[in-house]
Amino acid sequence: MKIADFSYNSPAHRLVFGWGARAALKGELEQLNVHRPMLVCSARAARSREVVDLARSLGLRDESVFSGVGSHSPLRSAYEGWQRARALEADGLISFGGGSASDTMKGIALACAEDGRILDFTLERLPDGSLKNPLSTRAKLPGVAIPTTVSGAEITPAFALTEESGKKILFRDASIAPRLLVYDPELMTSVPARSMSESGMNALAHTIEALYSKAKNPVSRIYAREGLPLLYRGLHAIATGSAQRDDYIALALGAYYAGVSITNARTGLHHSICHKLGPAVGLTHGMTNSIVLPHVLEFNLPAARDELAAVAELIREANVGPSPRTPEDAIAAVRALAQRAGLPSRLRDLNVSRDKLPALVPVILNEPGLAFNPRPVESAAQIAAILDAAW
Repeated sequence: MKIADFSYNSPAHRLVFGWGARAALKGELEQLNVHRPMLVCSARAARSREVVDLARSLGLRDESVFSGVGSHSPLRSAYEGWQRARALEADGLISFGGGSASDTMKGIALACAEDGRILDFTLERLPDGSLKNPLSTRAKLPGVAIPTTVSGAEITPAFALTEESGKKILFRDASIAPRLLVYDPELMTSVPARSMSESGMNALAHTIEALYSKAKNPVSRIYAREGLPLLYRGLHAIATGSAQRDDYIALALGAYYAGVSITNARTGLHHSICHKLGPAVGLTHGMTNSIVLPHVLEFNLPAARDELAAVAELIREANVGPSPRTPEDAIAAVRALAQRAGLPSRLRDLNVSRDKLPALVPVILNEPGLAFNPRPVESAAQIAAILDAAW
């Protein structure tokens, strides 16, 4: 097999992984020379026993817990977090929760470094198809991520913040990626099964997109191939109500591999649709992933048969559920996994108005991720057809 030239980027981070790993956080913060951290989470998480115990173990005052994280990481929350961090003279940030917590923490870190000038650093796709990606060169507060779901947002240098209008703005800057990742699968056991399944479908999409992305390389492919069976096994166990400790550990490790894989391979049409669709119609990112993924896989099938055949092989490796043999079987298995988890398969099942979809088409057509999709997206009609099929 011929190996093409490639470059591989790996944001510097330390991973602490294991059941109960959060107990090591205080010592890890000392190694980072962080003494006045601000913890970033949702209001619900702030009331949880896990966060209360964590804050107590670190000696955090109430004001050092910023509970302004909302669904799809509102831009306003990043600004509010910046003001709080500045008032506290925080020397580090800790996110606790899912992708919205991680992305909000990244937005706060950027605002702290650039005196609130977040929007100067947005990632955009220009009319000629090229990407504009201004980078912040100022020093960043060290970030620590404690994920409770498997979105993988805590790993990547990319993040998204959502304006009041529902427009999701993208950013990508390796200097903002968390320096420390604390993966504690025990935390995931308290997350409702449906929420974990939604998050897991997002992670599964990461591994599949990493396998067929135009930006893939041999190293990112290794991580994607390792992560997919682990994710599928764990998601099957949660969907069937049989998840045990080892299944949560598999999920957590699979999520880490998935996040590392897309750090290089990038995401394509699927996430380009989900980034815009979810905030516009009021769905979580995970739920949007679950509904849209099979339709995008069918669209990409002519250009990614070999990669989707590999997906079938990797699902078989999980040794649970169906044993797909063909690329078409792989797509069916992904759809069936979501159905076993009780996730809706159509937008209309969630009372999404069909009238909202046409306005999203030109917005999706300008998404940066389209540059990495294996099948060229050449017209608005192609995107409209996918949205219509998902509805």
